[in-house]
Amino acid sequence: MKNFFISNLHKKDVKHCTTNLGLYLRKISDKPFKKLCNLFTNAHIVRSEYLDKTDEEYFSNLSVEYIPLDSLDIKKGKNNIIVERYPKLDKDEPYIFVCNHTCPEDIETILNIIDRNAYLILGSIESLQYNKEMYLSFLNGMIPFDIMDNDQRKQVFEKMKRVLNTNSILIFPEGSHNYSPNKLINPLFDGPVNLALQTNRKIVVVTLIKDQENNVSYIDVSNPVDVKKLNVDMDKEFESEDSKNKYYVNSLSSIIRDKMATAVYYIIEKHFETIISRDYGNLEEYLRMSKIIDAFKKLKWTRDVFEAEYLVKKTKADKEYEDVVRTISNLVINPNAITSRSWVLSELDIDSKDVPKRMREYWMSTKKEKVSKRKK
Repeated sequence: MKNFFISNLHKKDVKHCTTNLGLYLRKISDKPFKKLCNLFTNAHIVRSEYLDKTDEEYFSNLSVEYIPLDSLDIKKGKNNIIVERYPKLDKDEPYIFVCNHTCPEDIETILNIIDRNAYLILGSIESLQYNKEMYLSFLNGMIPFDIMDNDQRKQVFEKMKRVLNTNSILIFPEGSHNYSPNKLINPLFDGPVNLALQTNRKIVVVTLIKDQENNVSYIDVSNPVDVKKLNVDMDKEFESEDSKNKYYVNSLSSIIRDKMATAVYYIIEKHFETIISRDYGNLEEYLRMSKIIDAFKKLKWTRDVFEAEYLVKKTKADKEYEDVVRTISNLVINPNAITSRSWVLSELDIDSKDVPKRMREYWMSTKKEKVSKRKK
């Protein structure tokens, strides 16, 4: 059954996606809302003291010595959130909070620790229409859109600009939960950077890693980033002004991604014990299946919406590599030949990393299991 009242919010135009009164009320009522959110999500938040350092100073002096879990203020039965760092933000300034996408509960976790109202930018229509937790997101304020609809992708940009006149936003520019075994952070969509350039709002990089086994989330929140002050090497020739602008924006997005990846690395080094790959056989597959199984437990997918729900940005180099591998693999006559086998294996590796495909395969396998059990 679809969620009553909020199911069609993604179809609202810029003028009607929220109201000025709604923006104001959400802004002034954020503290009591946060208490409600903390209670509803059973959160236990541990905050570190503020450090008056730049991001570079912070990470260059940060110890990577492992911190045992029992040395932290963890409460059993709670959703523990460890805020490693949080900057001093201007009380009246709206920000673009940009977060990595790691687990099904990352939205509620981040909303619990942000010190002001931030409208959620939601690209999941399935969640909007069927996930009851979206009512809490509506109370917070959200701008949903269909990520597969070109018109809605254009409109959501204007909607975000409207919200940023008075309120902050929270956006996940990876697009999908990151199930990649090779990338700390997936390539980011350029929306936040374009938004920052057009609105003169600063980006705050939020990085989350979840220890699912112990139910602990670790969060790092960067100092505000003025993208216009970031240095990009533009000393090269461009085919056109358009290609020059795209290169500039892509470069800024890469810098934001690098900041997030740096935080991911240090969180993992400090809070996660080293595992030995030979103990797991295919470690990559083990980790990926763990995430897939966890997603199905928490998100309760009932329809094939995986292309939209797990859409990630692919760089030009990624697309060209996949095209070459698939083309040559399809030309292979004898897949067992030494010269041909590497191309076949490379194609299988690409397929194993195709998250929508893997989600669909798992979903179909669970449906078959249910049918088989009913027949017995």
